[in-house]
Amino acid sequence: MKTDPRVDQYIAKAPAFAQPILTEVRKRVSQTCPSAEETIKWNVPFFLLDGQILASMAAFKKHTKIGVW
Repeated sequence: MKTDPRVDQYIAKAPAFAQPILTEVRKRVSQTCPSAEETIKWNVPFFLLDGQILASMAAFKKHTKIGVW
């Protein structure tokens, strides 16, 4: 998967409870869709496949969000 260093920064700045969740989502997307690419849209990580949104993830104060499009 084509990674984006901004996603590394996003995960590093996320609350401690969310970091392993975000890392695991990233790992699973990479394993499942190796041709996907990461980007940041609307200030959160997104995964694109052939230029189309595949999934997103976000961390908040007390929860995380995983979206599959």
